Amino acid sequence: MVLKVKAAQTVLVVDDDADILELFKESLEDLSFQVYTAKDGILALNFLTTNKVDFIITDIAMPNMSGLEFIHKLQERSDFTPFFFITGYHDYPREDLNRYKPRAIIFKPFDIAEVAMLVKNHLMRLS
Repeated sequence: MVLKVKAAQTVLVVDDDADILELFKESLEDLSFQVYTAKDGILALNFLTTNKVDFIITDIAMPNMSGLEFIHKLQERSDFTPFFFITGYHDYPREDLNRYKPRAIIFKPFDIAEVAMLVKNHLMRLS
């Protein structure tokens, strides 16, 4: 008899803050996710050219390529991977953010345990 082991679900976290990346990596790995990180949208797009993930968490305000531009370019490629926006800015017009169809918009500062559980709950509903 052959037992098939289910692969860990994968999450890509995109943020220019190394501390935020590490915080998400540790918290999501504690929930048994395989976590990848990128420090900007350009690196994230390059990674997603050859890799697929189950979920994305992206900051909005980043150098080189914003989270909005990253998601826009991803969706132009017909990649509609579910995602959360995270941001420290409360002045983005909600309608501008919502047109990308994020699963949630998380404002900094946030409780990492709560956000990690939100990711887990969204992925459980999607599987």
